[in-house]
Amino acid sequence: MRNKRVLFCLRRDYLRHPGGDTMQMESYARILRQSGNHVRLHSGSVAPSDLEGNDIVFVWHLERPHDSFQPWHTAIRNGLPVVLLPTCFHANTAGFWRALPEQFKIWYRCLREPSDSASHYMQFRSWRHCRERMLTQSSCLIVNSEAEKTLLLREGANTSRVVVIPNVVDQETLTIQEPAPWNKRQRIICIGHFCPRKNQLGLIRALRGLDLQITFVGTARPMHQRYLERCRRESAGQHLFTGALSHYDTLKLLAQSRLAISASFEETPGIANLEAAALGCNLLLSEIVPIREYFGARSMYLDPSRIDAARIREAVHLPPSPELRTHILSHYTEKNLHRFFQTLEIEEMAH
Repeated sequence: MRNKRVLFCLRRDYLRHPGGDTMQMESYARILRQSGNHVRLHSGSVAPSDLEGNDIVFVWHLERPHDSFQPWHTAIRNGLPVVLLPTCFHANTAGFWRALPEQFKIWYRCLREPSDSASHYMQFRSWRHCRERMLTQSSCLIVNSEAEKTLLLREGANTSRVVVIPNVVDQETLTIQEPAPWNKRQRIICIGHFCPRKNQLGLIRALRGLDLQITFVGTARPMHQRYLERCRRESAGQHLFTGALSHYDTLKLLAQSRLAISASFEETPGIANLEAAALGCNLLLSEIVPIREYFGARSMYLDPSRIDAARIREAVHLPPSPELRTHILSHYTEKNLHRFFQTLEIEEMAH
């Protein structure tokens, strides 16, 4: 993929609430620009005039059509190839009982944020139907694991249009931080925005009254502010909440941490986990198929529905597998990303 004019369509709050999708977007933009492509970023809803002069449109998030369907649909109606990045792994199929709460969330956003035109575009549309259209009618789907590919093929994606491109870390950025020696590290760190899916409250409850403190890095989107407040309240001063940090400051904390922990119920492998491993942390992650696909036996695992405090204490005192950092730096860096994009021919996949 070379010499193309590419439009990246991002959720409108990606600067206020950066996440793994933001990191992925920045990596993709760097790689595509280095290959001679022109990449422009656009957040929120898209007008036909925004598409003029572009060859390809990238849209993030299959599960968030209140952000993604309007730009996706506008690009499709204007005849442009659309690359969808689902960033999706879930345990349940996208049936009625999964769709119903998502539909209510769309209506809630329309009431809460009247200026959010992308959400209002979904007001009288079905979450399930729009998700199905994006899944089956996109020119190309870039997924981050074989497990994610298997899931989406089972839900109706076209096998010839699904490409696996793993998440990666920027090795040059990581070299800014010198990992602390293991015997100088003390911190347990948990990175991610606060929401029930990421299950920070489960960690807080599992460690209540024990002499273990977690540093939580991240904030909450408007819909999950009450969840964050509840986490703070039930923490009762035991844990540290940093709020939003710059990427530099987050990497600095990782380089000083013993253990990076995640107890999410549903999750992709996560760039923060890759960065933690590359900076010398041990990992204690949810036992989820795509996560094990990346880390294998080099990580430790937990059951997010029954978090065992003894397991966390054990992980804090165990140095990481000697193979973990080497594995990440050999397989999951931007150097590997060049190879994938050099062979990607999106227009051919669309026909």
